[in-house]
Amino acid sequence: MRVLRPALWAVAIVVAFTALLTRAIRRIVPAWLDVPVEHGLWALLVALAIVGAAGLGGASLWHALMLPRLVRVRRIDVLIALLGSGILVLSVAVVGASAIDPALARALLLLALPVWVGGAAAVALALAILIHLRAARAPRAVGTVLILGAGLRGREVGPLLRRRVERGAEVWRAAVVARPDARIVVAGGQGPDEVRTEASAMAEHLVRRLGVPAEAIDLEQASTTTRENLALSRPLIAGRGPLAVVTSEYHAYRTAWLLARLGMDGTVVGAWTRPSYRPGAVVREALAVAADHRWWTIGAAVALWALAAWALLQRP
Repeated sequence: MRVLRPALWAVAIVVAFTALLTRAIRRIVPAWLDVPVEHGLWALLVALAIVGAAGLGGASLWHALMLPRLVRVRRIDVLIALLGSGILVLSVAVVGASAIDPALARALLLLALPVWVGGAAAVALALAILIHLRAARAPRAVGTVLILGAGLRGREVGPLLRRRVERGAEVWRAAVVARPDARIVVAGGQGPDEVRTEASAMAEHLVRRLGVPAEAIDLEQASTTTRENLALSRPLIAGRGPLAVVTSEYHAYRTAWLLARLGMDGTVVGAWTRPSYRPGAVVREALAVAADHRWWTIGAAVALWALAAWALLQRP
């Protein structure tokens, strides 16, 4: 329930805002789409499209603008940029179609229903991340600090990973005051475009740059995903609680969900993330959540398209 609470609050906020927006535009939409005033569901659909396009599309487009500033551009970064461009083109097409043929605009709005719902869900996820961060606090008497890996820059930790490692060292130093036997576990294998394991680079940074004793560090060097970071680190954590997991701010909420699903008790601590990177990072998290629940995502998309097809066959 502790992990679910931020999601429930976030969904409630998005639903309330969409309802208020629907009320604000309910007299404009009928004239724009050439539908009777009493058909309020069209105003709801337009409000949902605005929320989804502005949230998911805006964040994705911002990430596209940030691509030249990234240390390393991966396929997921290009996918996010293309997603933003696609939502922009779709939004422009809907607005343009309304001036030519309102029926065409209605059809486009309906057929893109999974996009609008997915966008609203991404907005809810962003809010849940913020709510979770405000509520999360690292326990004082931590027994183990688990730092999750991220991309390297050559043989060194990249900027994102450096902040995770620095935050992890801070949590560990606060812990050793009450628990002199507190340990750090660094988790991360070697990606296909990396020259060494992320865990080895993290451990080296902790020792050489942050003054953490090498004997206080354990390495997990086989994992390639967040789930594997947690699952493969379990033997190194056993009997050494309480556990504090350190990752980036935007990644903390999904990490908390994965902890709960794996039956692991711990608190997730978020490391500061550069503001310009956050919108794209949230989109990345939304896509990861969709991938984690791919069959539910596919089923929901099919159901929404079926609903859209049924609505297209009805009279406006």
